[in-house]
Amino acid sequence: MPLDLTNFFKLERFFSLQPSIALNTVYFLLAIFGAVIIAGIFFKVIQKIGRGDSFSKKLWQKYHLMFLTLGVIGVILTWFRYERVYVLSARFWLLVWLLGLVFWLALILKYQIKNIPPAREKLQRTNDFNKYLPKKK
Repeated sequence: MPLDLTNFFKLERFFSLQPSIALNTVYFLLAIFGAVIIAGIFFKVIQKIGRGDSFSKKLWQKYHLMFLTLGVIGVILTWFRYERVYVLSARFWLLVWLLGLVFWLALILKYQIKNIPPAREKLQRTNDFNKYLPKKK
């Protein structure tokens, strides 16, 4: 039985509190959420081996935490669907998960675009100023 995503997103089925589930859908969702967890692990590896400044390491940590948390939550939601837990297996939880992803990603991108460049510039100005100050002997 092939995976049919058009039926997956129909509005009348989307808000069903205990939707039926095919095993192909479980495998598809596990593959998606597994990829999200692997992305979280990848960002942690980048943070550990990165030679960047503290701003870059903090940014990679934020991405790692987001992807790992949302991946684990997604696997738990998939398990609820597989076990057909009433209310917790509803499809709208996937929409809540997606909205959480978008919101969290927006916060990280705001930090990356608005906060990091001024902080780097301030650090550079401070370093330029401090190189002309006398050192302790």
